[in-house]
Amino acid sequence: MIKSKYILDILDLLLDGDIEGVAVRPQLQFLTDTEYDYTCSGLFVKFSHLDEIIKYKYYMDNLVLLGVIITTSEYPIEADGTLFLKNGIIDYLEIWCYKGDYPKKDLTKYTLIQAWNNSPAKQITTE
Repeated sequence: MIKSKYILDILDLLLDGDIEGVAVRPQLQFLTDTEYDYTCSGLFVKFSHLDEIIKYKYYMDNLVLLGVIITTSEYPIEADGTLFLKNGIIDYLEIWCYKGDYPKKDLTKYTLIQAWNNSPAKQITTE
């Protein structure tokens, strides 16, 4: 189970709207956010998973899903979220901050926007 609402919201938008994201989405119920590695320029969130996730393994071994823009009124930052799959299973999420220094904690006030080509441009805002 994903403990962080912020991380779950990012995953929700990344896994909604395109063929690959929708295909991988069922894996969410088998994930746990187990490791957070904060850097000055972002965050890496590593996931562990239950064995049942194998039923929803994606046919491509290595897949990268990107396209969520992250902003917040709490800090002068702009970042994006990218999800990496390894052997067809969700492996980790990278948040890369391209403006400002990324805070060393979960954001509580944020706006997330889908931003890949032809995305539905869905948003989640907690501001």
